[in-house]
Amino acid sequence: MLTVLTKILDQQRATELVDFVLIFALLLALTMLILFLVVLSRNRRLQREMRESSAELYYFLLPRLALDGNDHQLIKRLAGFLPFPQQKHRLMVNPQIFDFCAFRLVAAGQADEAAVGNLRSKLGFPKSAEDFLPVSSLDLPPDMPVILVQKGEPALRGGLIYNDESSMAVEIEGEASTAPADGPITVYFQNRAGFFSFSTRIADREERILRLTHSDTIKRYQRRRYARKQLRLPVFIQPYHGTSAALKSVLMELSGGGASLQNPQRSFGVDQQVELSFAPHGEKFHVLSQVVRVSKGGRMIHVEFQALEDAERERIGRLALRQ
Repeated sequence: MLTVLTKILDQQRATELVDFVLIFALLLALTMLILFLVVLSRNRRLQREMRESSAELYYFLLPRLALDGNDHQLIKRLAGFLPFPQQKHRLMVNPQIFDFCAFRLVAAGQADEAAVGNLRSKLGFPKSAEDFLPVSSLDLPPDMPVILVQKGEPALRGGLIYNDESSMAVEIEGEASTAPADGPITVYFQNRAGFFSFSTRIADREERILRLTHSDTIKRYQRRRYARKQLRLPVFIQPYHGTSAALKSVLMELSGGGASLQNPQRSFGVDQQVELSFAPHGEKFHVLSQVVRVSKGGRMIHVEFQALEDAERERIGRLALRQ
């Protein structure tokens, strides 16, 4: 009799325990569902506010810039290359973002350069000398960053401080003792038209200032828009505005326009927006990118940098050359 009673009590405790676990699981699931709905509602509200504020700015600027219906349609197509297409007002206020989207649109054959150039002029963006192919070193504008390379010596960074018919002056970054010796020097520079080089010699020097002879032979360093260099560099990658943690990877190729890197756990695919973070030699980079191609059975991804300021693109180009 006592044994039967004990079994009944044990079954009751087991039933109570199962009921408790089920109730706890249901409450936990309900809590997670509520949190998910709250976050979803908040994100939708933020997206709606972002769309409304962007639309308000866009339609405020449209008549003031005297844009017509054709311009409106062109801006809509350009906005398709933005991370958030609803923020098309950014195309009207930021020349770097406009140029990025315009390059992609023309390359895709969805617009001609004349129409894009006409819209750029209407928006009042200044036409930069960097848009043109250089014919001679006389064409280089002041403040142009350059890299000097002499055989058997480390590359030196500098900046053009003046340029006249007799010579050009470059200020070397670093101590005067690092200035190159007399002899042939190759000067590398980059603008939006490409990456170029020319040969020169030192005509005179004063501390960190080098006066260099001019050259009428400008060579394209690579046919790519940006010089690309093979390397191995640690990098962290994560989805753009995603909630997942950054994954560690390795950059295999780098240029001012994009990069190739290992695809950790085959986590990323074509057209996905990602953020890259890397810090070689203590110099930090944080770049918004888009995956444009996947190769080697998904083990490698190739990304294109997006909405990157010219100064930051130049920094990356210098990094690629130094590695």
